[in-house]
Amino acid sequence: MHHSHTPIDIDIKPQIDFPCVWSYRVIGIGKENVLCAIEKVFGGNASISPVEHISSHGKYIAINCSIKVQTDEERLMYFDGLIEQNGIVMVI
Repeated sequence: MHHSHTPIDIDIKPQIDFPCVWSYRVIGIGKENVLCAIEKVFGGNASISPVEHISSHGKYIAINCSIKVQTDEERLMYFDGLIEQNGIVMVI
């Protein structure tokens, strides 16, 4: 019996309607580093969630923030800007 398989394109971009509010979870070493990175990248224009998540050993902290983006390029620019900051280990 012959089955045909359609290859899956793993580079499919999500369908996002712009402008929209995009959320980022910024994970870093120390609350000050994370808040400083958010301030530096967004210039005070991001909404920062008051809820923080601290890792079980207290080394990492995750803070959610969101901002209105006009284009996919702007969304990715913010992502890249956050990940490049000192003390940031991951951006989701």
